[in-house]
Amino acid sequence: MNKGLYYYVTIGTDQDNYHFLHRKGCKRLPDKDELIFIGTLYNLSQALSIARINFKKVKPCIKCCIRYSSPVIHESVQPVLHFPQKMI
Repeated sequence: MNKGLYYYVTIGTDQDNYHFLHRKGCKRLPDKDELIFIGTLYNLSQALSIARINFKKVKPCIKCCIRYSSPVIHESVQPVLHFPQKMI
């Protein structure tokens, strides 16, 4: 079972009025008085959904959310063919 991660949203916004979503331990995480804890969640999609209930404009932090949520693709992995290919 996956372990939940602590997610926070910044109270302040950037120049485009976006709040930032961060994970606990992020190097760009502001001071505690500038954050709102939104919960212990299991993935970025869940965290963004919860954050956007309370804040209309939310972006994930590129350092702590985007970097670790993107899937790792290995070149050696080949797709599985579930149906036989037709002979031409």
